[in-house]
Amino acid sequence: MARKIDIARLKRTAIAELAAMRERIEDGRTANLHYLLLRWMCKMTAVDAHGTWERYVEGRLVAAVNHSPAHFIAEQNIKGVSHISYGLAQFIIRGGNRYFDFRSMGDLISRTDKWIPKAQNIFRALPVADRNYIDTLAAIRNFVVHGSDAAQLAYRTQLQLTYGIRYPPQPDEFLFALDNRAGSPARYQPRLYGLLVVLERTIQNS
Repeated sequence: MARKIDIARLKRTAIAELAAMRERIEDGRTANLHYLLLRWMCKMTAVDAHGTWERYVEGRLVAAVNHSPAHFIAEQNIKGVSHISYGLAQFIIRGGNRYFDFRSMGDLISRTDKWIPKAQNIFRALPVADRNYIDTLAAIRNFVVHGSDAAQLAYRTQLQLTYGIRYPPQPDEFLFALDNRAGSPARYQPRLYGLLVVLERTIQNS
């Protein structure tokens, strides 16, 4: 029997990557690095964290199809097949491309429904507030990487939705600033840490 993908290991690897990112920032704060350098580190860490999230999502979906292929097989009306190998599951999730790409949590959930029953969709069950934080991280990443007018508009829109900030600062300043809100995922700590906390628990719970 073909070996199944180790989901627990997939989770541990992603969470360890996020923990290492936070540790680097903390080392910089302890060393009293210049605040502009720390802000830059936070900005680039947000990009790195979103990369970890994207890799985890792809791996988790590949594992879902690899472990429980019945829904996909039934949806596609495939006859005489009861198992989907890792390689085939990866091809299905990537759609023949080099990687799995999704625009937002809403897009991810909608596409996941094609491969997993809605009642078992590991991302559909996530709290709406956490989905918003992850979409905010994606908007930050896109603005940092692309810097386009569209990316800036999405960044402003997401920060107003998630944090209630109407006139947001640049991503480096935003991420390094402390989040003092009562409902913050990491109160009195840099906003970046709150986003990392949401990613960690989302990965753990999915």
